[in-house]
Amino acid sequence: MNLLKNKDLKRVIMHCVYWISFLLLYVSGKSDDTTYYDFIFVYTFKILTQATAGYGLIYWIIPQTLNKKKYLLFVVSALGWLYFVFALLMTLKYYYLEPKFPGFFDDWLGHKMTIPERLTSFKLIFREFSFITYPIIILGFISFNRKQQRLLKLEEEKKSMELKVLKNQLNPHFLFNTLNNLYTLTLKKDEKAPEVIAKLSEILDFVLYRCNEDFVAIEKEIALIENYIALEKLRYNENRLDVLFTKEIKENNKISPLIILTFTENAFKHGVINETEKATIRLHLESKKEKIIFTIENTKPQNGFERISDKSKIGLENVRKQLDLLYPKKHQLEIDETLANYTVKLSLTA
Repeated sequence: MNLLKNKDLKRVIMHCVYWISFLLLYVSGKSDDTTYYDFIFVYTFKILTQATAGYGLIYWIIPQTLNKKKYLLFVVSALGWLYFVFALLMTLKYYYLEPKFPGFFDDWLGHKMTIPERLTSFKLIFREFSFITYPIIILGFISFNRKQQRLLKLEEEKKSMELKVLKNQLNPHFLFNTLNNLYTLTLKKDEKAPEVIAKLSEILDFVLYRCNEDFVAIEKEIALIENYIALEKLRYNENRLDVLFTKEIKENNKISPLIILTFTENAFKHGVINETEKATIRLHLESKKEKIIFTIENTKPQNGFERISDKSKIGLENVRKQLDLLYPKKHQLEIDETLANYTVKLSLTA
């Protein structure tokens, strides 16, 4: 059984390298009248003191106080812990290091002070606190940065999972409606059924295999919309439906799949099915530099049968959630409803 996992072992090695790099930095500033043995021996103890202070703050005091928003307790605990480490260092110097290396501390501020004087000297406390804490600040910044990276990774994984759930809700909703249209034609033994199957095959190919990515080329989304419109046109004659899809593609931007389809589907569902007169639908898609603008307008039935179903509400709510996830602060959705018309304008920053 391994005592340390590979990940933990790598982390221990990186921390050792961190502190050894500080020791090498101190050695590089060694004066000529001090031997390397004396210098390394003394500063090894000092680095152990810095490490003790740092790990106590980062892995004990901060998780128990600052992370729990106990700010006053954090300040008191941090200062208390640093003073304890300071007192430990002063005691170590007085009883062990200074007798062993008497010439090493001749120029040190607290050399001639007694233990009580050292522990109460604000000048000495400030100087030693500065020495103890500056590697801790760097270590804390590294630790904070790694934590932020982990949080960002978790947020991306959560976002990806939410999108999969939303698309799994949206795709069956769309497929059910399309298959229902085909079922109606087969019951009538309509000769248009084979053409419907061909168009449906193209749509299924896109929905099942090509829209698993977060973004697709806008030409693919256009092809999907055109196939859907073609399917709907097969159901209604020219006396029932007047639909026009215009496009102005200046830039081949990418777009989240099925976003536009939901609005198109709702326009047909609520603007045509219950309309006893001629229904009108106008779609316009504009793709320019870093911008996609989609507008769709449909007439509303004037016979009192127009009603938005719960499934349509689910589809629209899913689109809103997808927009929030994929286009945070980069989209604008405007819905305008009058007695005669229903208009949707969607602006996306690519």
